[in-house]
Amino acid sequence: MESLGRYELRGELGRGGMGVVYRAYDPTLDREVAIKSVRLEGVTEAERASLEERLSREARSAAQLRHPNIVQVYDFFRIEDRAYIVMEFVRGAMLEAMILAGVQQNVPMIVQVLRQAASALDAAHAEGIVHRDIKPGNMLLDEMGNIKITDFGIARRMAAGATETQAGFGTTVGTLGYMAPEQIRGEPVDGRADQFSLGVVAYQLFTGQMPFQADSWIALSYKIINEMPTPASTFNPLVSPVMQAALERATAKHPAARFPQCVDFVDALAATVAAKPDASSTLMKKALILLPVAAVVVAIVFGMVWRARDTVTQIGDAPPPPQPVETAAIPAKTEVPTGPVSLAAPPTAAPTAAPSLSLVVDGLPMEFALIPAAQFFMGSDVDTEDQRPRHLVRLTKPFQMGRTEVTQKQWNAVMTGKATGANLPKANVSWNEVQGFLAKLNALNDGFHYRLPTEAEWEYAARANSPDDRPRNIDDMVWHQSNSGQVAHEIATRIPNAFGLYDMLGNVAEWTADWADMEYYRSSPPADPKGPKTGTTKVVRGGNFDSQPMNLSVTWRFADAPDAKFPEIGFRVVREQK
Repeated sequence: MESLGRYELRGELGRGGMGVVYRAYDPTLDREVAIKSVRLEGVTEAERASLEERLSREARSAAQLRHPNIVQVYDFFRIEDRAYIVMEFVRGAMLEAMILAGVQQNVPMIVQVLRQAASALDAAHAEGIVHRDIKPGNMLLDEMGNIKITDFGIARRMAAGATETQAGFGTTVGTLGYMAPEQIRGEPVDGRADQFSLGVVAYQLFTGQMPFQADSWIALSYKIINEMPTPASTFNPLVSPVMQAALERATAKHPAARFPQCVDFVDALAATVAAKPDASSTLMKKALILLPVAAVVVAIVFGMVWRARDTVTQIGDAPPPPQPVETAAIPAKTEVPTGPVSLAAPPTAAPTAAPSLSLVVDGLPMEFALIPAAQFFMGSDVDTEDQRPRHLVRLTKPFQMGRTEVTQKQWNAVMTGKATGANLPKANVSWNEVQGFLAKLNALNDGFHYRLPTEAEWEYAARANSPDDRPRNIDDMVWHQSNSGQVAHEIATRIPNAFGLYDMLGNVAEWTADWADMEYYRSSPPADPKGPKTGTTKVVRGGNFDSQPMNLSVTWRFADAPDAKFPEIGFRVVREQK
């Protein structure tokens, strides 16, 4: 087994132009960790020094922070031309997924999310550290519903009340749509810049959209510095005048007009929430566990896919700082729960326990991702006839899908009671044989029904809310003919999709539950299609290690006899609560 120092590598979680994030095991402390690397070779000495300093600063900044809502950093080391940060391994839903799920009506949940984030930020500010890149992509909801703030990679320590900045007026780092005006201008910033960003996140949670939108960075910068966004209450009537005033104060153009601390912003925002007598009737009826959970590992969110936030943005000559704005008076604070985000809908009812996302057989876990009910466009109008027409499909119930294809080891654990074999996909297995595997799982009587996914469920899970039929970073996500050596690879060694599912389009193709009819799309029902009632072949989905990259699409489909067995075909399991 490959290792880095004392850490045993167990797979690759993410890859970018600068390095890799690994899933690893620390045998000394008996825990899983994520290891983020940065490649230091092939650059100038100045660039190398800058990269080393950035990674070292990230490690130092995060390691100094001890807070339940901040991702922990455990270790930092260098080996030859690479530097590594060892950090907490966290699965959960990105806050972006919560926004996509449409939580605008669940005001108490939003307030709890913001309160935990505010508490974490104030703790960092008390240590003299400003994050400078607060956004949903750097905020994770773990499996218990707690916020974890990640990526202190561009954080700076405050000196004399303001953070250090890069040399030169108008040079800044961050994600533009969330930046405070003073940050855009390249001025020294303090914790109130993070508060502005948190206010933008709050606006998103309440409305589902960004407060400032434009077609270019110049226009967007001008709007943030000079214009007020459309009131959130315009899009969400549950945003009261008091809440709207709090949002406006947190995103005031001048930092002096904002709240003293982030938690003061949330206190003001929540002042009327608990007092509403009919609050329970406005709650979103699906719990947090029904979000499009991307069983994402925090290391990936931790800046590993090197996004535009690492780009230095030249703003140029900016307008003079605006004067402080007047805001509506904010009532005294009202207590709002500060614990984990509630997983139940009405606050008057007992909290609903989150369902398990794991099945353990002979000590070996099978991990699942929760896929939400949704509607999406299935099929394609531009590919082969059997994929036409593109049509709207509604999945009315959530379900859990295996994060990986079933492995040889998992197969043996279920079928023989002994977890022997490799972590390679179980292939050369017929559809009929898979039914025997599922029967043994169902005999566990653990409160779940186990089955193969329908074709519609498979395609939606493979899409993971993306409108694209083909992944843009296909080599990072898929084992295919050009990068596999034309053999299957161990599971979870490519990047997962946004639902946290590995190898949906590669490694081995996968059996589905549906009988095959290549004309079925033309007459399939709009809700929960399950394929024809009878047939002679079963639908197989996804590419495999011998597929050409040009053929890898979430809409591609073929079929084979239920008793057929090939080294390119395996399966993954779906389960739903009884």
